[in-house]
Amino acid sequence: MGYSIGCPFSILRSPFSVIHSPFSILHCPFCLPMEDYKKHSLGHRAFTRFFFKKIRPFIVVLIITLAAWYAERWVPFVYVPYADYAVMLLWVVTLLALLLTFLYAYLEYRYYTYTFTDEAFIITYGYMVRNEVAAVYHQIQNVNLRRSVLDRFMGVSEVVILMAGIDREDRRNQISLPAIGKTKARIVQKELLQRARKHFMVNS
Repeated sequence: MGYSIGCPFSILRSPFSVIHSPFSILHCPFCLPMEDYKKHSLGHRAFTRFFFKKIRPFIVVLIITLAAWYAERWVPFVYVPYADYAVMLLWVVTLLALLLTFLYAYLEYRYYTYTFTDEAFIITYGYMVRNEVAAVYHQIQNVNLRRSVLDRFMGVSEVVILMAGIDREDRRNQISLPAIGKTKARIVQKELLQRARKHFMVNS
């Protein structure tokens, strides 16, 4: 069973013994435990982060299309029908690029999940080739939250799990959730640290 994050308001009750305060654990998002063996999604805000991460090809195609549309005014009159046709094709390609970017980002977001088990934290990703990465609790050294300017604007955080190893800066000793809502990120961070501490004490 997961560990809940303590909330100072969770112990409050109303004057009536059977009626809980609105600040009780049922209403406090920080008091919700992380269930074992349940697949958790990254949250809806993570989709926006995935979308902007993959939007560069669409931006390139859009710039080319806009340049062609703007340059069409200098095309000789005899070639105007061909120029119109070419610009129309470019707009179709631009629309397809946008749709493909949206679909690609959605599929990556949809199939990116994480799970707490008794012994490890498991991250699963990939929609064509499925990948599964496990962080064994007793090997977890620390859990950091990273937020770039874009992440702060979107309200997401990157959860970076530092595993036991000689070089802590080595990417091979790091496992991460690329984008997760900042509130949920704090819950995941505390849950992992609690489980890591528990398993370290059991194995020491």
